[in-house]
Amino acid sequence: MSYRVVVGAMPPVFGDLVGMLEAKGCEVVRLPADATGWTRELIQAYLPEAQALVGTFADMKLPRSALEAAQKLRVVVSPIIGTEHIDVRAATDLGIAVGYGATPENILGVAEAVVMLIALWRKRFMSKYDTVRSGGWRAPQPGLMVRHSTVGLIGFGQIGQAVARRLAGWECELIATDPYIDPAIAAPLNVKMVDLDTLLRTADSIVMLVTLTDETWHMIGAPQFALMKHGTFLINVARGGIVDEAAILDALDTRILSGAAIDTWEQEPPPLANPLRAHPRIIVTGHNIGHSDAAYASLPAAAVENTMRGLAGEPPLHFRNPEVLAKWRERLSHLGVNSGD
Repeated sequence: MSYRVVVGAMPPVFGDLVGMLEAKGCEVVRLPADATGWTRELIQAYLPEAQALVGTFADMKLPRSALEAAQKLRVVVSPIIGTEHIDVRAATDLGIAVGYGATPENILGVAEAVVMLIALWRKRFMSKYDTVRSGGWRAPQPGLMVRHSTVGLIGFGQIGQAVARRLAGWECELIATDPYIDPAIAAPLNVKMVDLDTLLRTADSIVMLVTLTDETWHMIGAPQFALMKHGTFLINVARGGIVDEAAILDALDTRILSGAAIDTWEQEPPPLANPLRAHPRIIVTGHNIGHSDAAYASLPAAAVENTMRGLAGEPPLHFRNPEVLAKWRERLSHLGVNSGD
């Protein structure tokens, strides 16, 4: 059976993902490279027969209007772990499964990076490094122990839980906040679930691990920084829009933050004039702190697997909206597809 798969913008790292889908028997149709929005003509030309949509779709995104027009659509697949370019809520309402690139290599790579950043900052690595590189010897501040510090995880999904496992032997206190996670998951990982305000007041290191939605946009701003202890260290490896960058600068100036590690930005790449780029107390990276050769190798195969499973009526291997399952099966039934378990 041949499936019609519409492919949008794709980062170069995914190589011949189109060829991989075609090798599985898919009829792949590429969206125009210069498309910047879902015009009526584009919707009519590409979506009515689409059974799967695959890609990051760049600035086009996938709004409700596009998903509603794809009457034969079974699955949407983001080849990366981010799904902010997809209206996941609309997909769930419409009974459409969403797969994404939450491979173990991707998840664990970010978790490893979080542990590294906590240790780097508390050991004052950047200061020690810069001192020797600039001709000095020993930096004046020796640093702090990770042991007995409090690490706060804002978001306790797969990455947050992986961070907790990797910090298990560090003898630090782990706290987390996430209204969508069953607190019973936290106990075996020695993590205490708390509300957001308690976490902000308590943690020495705060790690942002939530997805970007209307609900989480600028969820950390001036009012939240005001609750933090002076000397807090902030890590954002999630999405830039969840933290107000102007408020980060203010928090650094007032020493509420001793420093920050910023991997994800409100605008990517950030303008050269963005003062956070060169701030002396910020570790800056370009939305790739957790990336690895292994992660890059895992993503194309996962995207193909998610797509083929969704087309066949089986839940994606990496399922972004599992709560859609009942509606999805109903939609598949209307499309004449026998859904699997």
